[in-house]
Parts: sequence; C-alpha cells; structure tokens
Amino acid sequence: MDNLYASNDINDIIRFYYCFDEVEELIKWSRSRPSADINVIEIGGNSDIVFIIPTPDVKDKLTLSLLDSIKNFHTILVESKGKYFNYARSVNKGVSIALKYNPKWIIVSNNDIVIEDNIRKLYSELIEIDNKKVSALIGAGGSDSFNLCKFTFLSNILIFTKYKEKLNILKKFYSKFFIYNYSKFFNMLCNPIVLVRNLSFFGQFLIVSPHYMMGKGGRLFDETYINGVEDVDVFLDVLSNGYYRPIHFKIKHLIGASLGRDEKRVWRNYFNIVYLNYKINRNFIKIDKTNIIL
Repeated sequence: MDNLYASNDINDIIRFYYCFDEVEELIKWSRSRPSADINVIEIGGNSDIVFIIPTPDVKDKLTLSLLDSIKNFHTILVESKGKYFNYARSVNKGVSIALKYNPKWIIVSNNDIVIEDNIRKLYSELIEIDNKKVSALIGAGGSDSFNLCKFTFLSNILIFTKYKEKLNILKKFYSKFFIYNYSKFFNMLCNPIVLVRNLSFFGQFLIVSPHYMMGKGGRLFDETYINGVEDVDVFLDVLSNGYYRPIHFKIKHLIGASLGRDEKRVWRNYFNIVYLNYKINRNFIKIDKTNIIL
C-alpha cells in the first residue's frame, strides 16, 4: 500500500484507493504507517513568541533565509524528510517543546515563507492581544479565499470532465465536502458552507495561542493527515469553536517549494479530503454556514 501511495506513477496512486473497501480501512492504514526520523534543533532567543519550523534540511537556503528574518526569537527547527515524513507529526513534536517555555504565542511557519514585513511590528501587535481569549490570528487583506462546499446533485456533471476519476474516489468513500480556492465553476456544482474572503494566510504561517493547544491536549494537528488539510481541520475548528482576530502582516508563500505541488501530490491529497469528510460526517468537526470577509 505504501509503495502505491508514494509512487511517481499516478495510475499507482489511483490503484491505491481501490485497495480499500471502507473509509475506516483507509484511516487504519494511515495510522499504522511508520514515522520518519525527526531531529530537533533549538535556537535561543525571546520566548514570548516561539517559532516552529518544519524543514527537510536545517541548512537549506529557504530555511536559512527565514531564520535570518526571525533572528532574536526562540526557534525550534524540526528536521524530517523521506517517504514517511508527516508534517503534522513534526509540528506536534515542536509544539511539545515550545509549550515548555510558556510563550504568549506560537507561530508554526512553513520553511518556504518569505517575511516581507517588520517582525518587530508583528511582535508589538501580538504582545497586546490576550492569548486566553483569542485562539488564533488569521492573516487579512490578501487575495486568497477559502471555500468548503457540499456537493449537490449537479456535481455529477464532473463525471463528464477531467475530474471524473477524482470524483469517483470521493464518492467511493462517501465524501460530500470539498475544499478549494474561490471558483465560480465549483460554486455552480457545490453549495458553499464556509467561505472566507480576503485571506492572506493561516496554515502556512499559523499564529496560535498555547491556551488553545492545551485545550486540545497539548497537540495542534491530527497526525492521521498526511502532509495536507491538517491546517484546514484547525481552521474550521477555530472558526466554529474558538475565537480569532484578523491581522495584517505581509508574507510571501513559495507554494510547494519544499514538498512540490505537482499532480502526484494532488492525488495523494485526496486521502486527506476523505479523512476530513469522515470527521465532518461523524461530528468530530462541527461546522456552521459562515461567510466571512476579513
């Protein structure tokens, strides 16, 4: 199963999904996968804000450039890579260490982030926000949108498009919800449930309260996810059950610079979509119809 999922042949990845009859079997497979080696390196500094940076190599150019932008702040580098790399697991390892410093805020940043604003400005704003009342900060003023939609009967039109095989996989595991950047095409086929506009960042530069994580048992992400959608899980939880504040801070995300963004990764990510649906359908994730303009 692992070889099919990790294959560079898209046909193998498609075959992988048809090796399972039930969604529970698929989830069991994910949870039984081995863990990649994890190496933690700490850089001392101001621990009012602790940065966690998952990276395949602590010495690569992207990571070193980001470190230069956040120097003087305590940083936890979580180095891991390979077939069994799990982003959620790496982040949770960093969180377990970060909480020992009793920080006011924890920032989980992809290593492919370029900070284009003054980090001291961010610090000054965060230090004034009550981290017991605010669960997370959401980047506002950007051009991105987030949309969680529920398929309608019109979605069967996708059978006649290039999305046919992907829709078949979702239907096989009774998946009714889908996430995508704002698109009028998909809005005709899906009923928008959660729509957030003018979004600048969330998961790729996640500013979260330690008190929020302690309420989740000292963990941030669900490690069943495999390098995708774990941040959407948290995003939906913050929107529905927590308290958030918008914040304006300029960053640039070099999307896929570390893990890639080719079609193979898109196909592998359908496991994460299926698992998100499983949690929504069983009320592990509670969602309300929401339309937010940041």
